[in-house]
Amino acid sequence: MLALVLVSIGTFFDELSIALGKAKVEHNEQTIYSMAFLSYIWATLWFFLIILYKGNFVFSLASLPTFIPRLLIELILAHITTLAIIRSDRSTFGFIRTGTIPLLLLTDLWMGYTLSTTQLFGILLLAGTLLVAFMNHGLQREGIMLVVWATILPIATIALYKYNITHFNSVEAEQFLTHLALLIYLFVMAMKVGKENPFALFMKRKFFVQSFAAGLAGVLVSFAYLFAAASTIIAAKRAIAVLWAIVSGNRYFAEKGIGLKIILFVLVSVGIMLLV
Repeated sequence: MLALVLVSIGTFFDELSIALGKAKVEHNEQTIYSMAFLSYIWATLWFFLIILYKGNFVFSLASLPTFIPRLLIELILAHITTLAIIRSDRSTFGFIRTGTIPLLLLTDLWMGYTLSTTQLFGILLLAGTLLVAFMNHGLQREGIMLVVWATILPIATIALYKYNITHFNSVEAEQFLTHLALLIYLFVMAMKVGKENPFALFMKRKFFVQSFAAGLAGVLVSFAYLFAAASTIIAAKRAIAVLWAIVSGNRYFAEKGIGLKIILFVLVSVGIMLLV
């Protein structure tokens, strides 16, 4: 239950940050690189403060064979996901990303977790809801391949992350180093490609909520993985994110078809109830 609470609160703040960032990119107030940079900076700082507070940095060199591949995939994923957010509808992004769940199930089973028949049925219901959304044209096609890649790649990053914090590293050490590498990459891209200084944006008041909300979301969801299997966490995250995406898509981006999307969300909600 604690894991579900953390994910629910985290996904709300994540959608808040995404909606604000998407709007600012569309109005040419920031580039995609600065948007992604702002989404990681607070989480990086908070993980660093947690390390200082505990006075303990648990990172094993034995984790490098799994940590380095995770880091490289995270760099690619950050770039693709930000592009997908900007080019696709919010509700389309939310629904398609539920496709991670049945794929991640295979990984969880391989890592030794067991799932009941009820949980398996819940995952199948989520996958079926996504299929219904496609068949009834409830999803827009623009940017859809980017969203598909943003759905597939987390299978690897989540599995590697869960493996590392289970066998080698603390949550804060694993996430701090990953986020720090992402910040460096995004800063260089923003300066060289985007021709803007993301730190300058960070100091402006109107970007504070965007960055702060993303950081809070990242910390809450990261710790949720300590209390449940990866498939359960990602299922909760994806399902609840659909609701927030529908709301922000309709409220702030004038997306259509909210009636069908609400029905699909109800089916997703039933699926998540079967998982927890």
